[in-house]
Amino acid sequence: MTERFPKLKDNEVALARADVNTGHALDEDFKLAIDEKQKIYTIFDSLEKAINFAKSIIRENKSIECNIFGADEKFLKRISIYEH
Repeated sequence: MTERFPKLKDNEVALARADVNTGHALDEDFKLAIDEKQKIYTIFDSLEKAINFAKSIIRENKSIECNIFGADEKFLKRISIYEH
């Protein structure tokens, strides 16, 4: 079991990291998320800030992809070496 999806305020988005090869969720330290105590969502007050942060992660580690969600877990964007 992993962390529950956070309750987002107006314009907030949640960024989650995953292994690009397996799709397994990663925590904020890029470790396999297997415990609900691990933090897998990072909240941003705008989509633009989340995208910029995701791009900085991908520049450092090509084996990670970032998925950005809006309210009600609505998928907004995936950023990886394959998708920008």
